[in-house]
Amino acid sequence: MNKQLVMALKVKSREIATNFSNPNREFNHNHETFKVEEIIPLSEKTALTIFNKSSGKKAIAFLYYVNYNGGQWSYFIPTESHVYGMSKVQTYLQQIEEHNIKQNEV
Repeated sequence: MNKQLVMALKVKSREIATNFSNPNREFNHNHETFKVEEIIPLSEKTALTIFNKSSGKKAIAFLYYVNYNGGQWSYFIPTESHVYGMSKVQTYLQQIEEHNIKQNEV
């Protein structure tokens, strides 16, 4: 991950913490605040951010970089269902790569 992406990732992670710390945010019934604990790079354009919550609990966000309109980091808060579903994507990506390599032989 290049320096520009890392710097933007750090900014986005702090932005997420700030947004989730809003006491008036929907579903923030306990008025919890979030603080970035750690950013873990997963690949060149994906990462996890772990947050410490003021309740003593933790939260996690999955961030991914989209190179569109100058590029930006987007995110979602994954559930076990998201992770399970994404684990299945690897098989399909492999099948597509195998299909596409044949197209390059023409």
